[in-house]
Amino acid sequence: MTSIPLRVGPSRLKDVALALLAVPLLGVVLPFAVFYLTVCLGSGAGSGDDGDGRIWAFLGIGMIAAPVAALVASVVVAVRSRRSGYQFLTVTAALSPFLVPAVLSSGILWR
Repeated sequence: MTSIPLRVGPSRLKDVALALLAVPLLGVVLPFAVFYLTVCLGSGAGSGDDGDGRIWAFLGIGMIAAPVAALVASVVVAVRSRRSGYQFLTVTAALSPFLVPAVLSSGILWR
């Protein structure tokens, strides 16, 4: 009789470590970086404040692009990690764009 392995894929420790790393990266760092990059493109050299409202357009685009980038990245990470055999990383990647704003807006950290 041949022995059947119980778990094929990444170890639990690696899965948990990557899941804990995915929460701040997908929920905070990526949206902030996309927003900051978009606003920097709008307020680059030669774009003085001449009252044309150009920076407001880039602020609006950045406010829309940041959560969209976080959602797309989380879906990509969730699908790819599910195919690779990760369990915790899949769930964490899917929840992190929603989990971090919910925790920050709930006031739990400031009680």
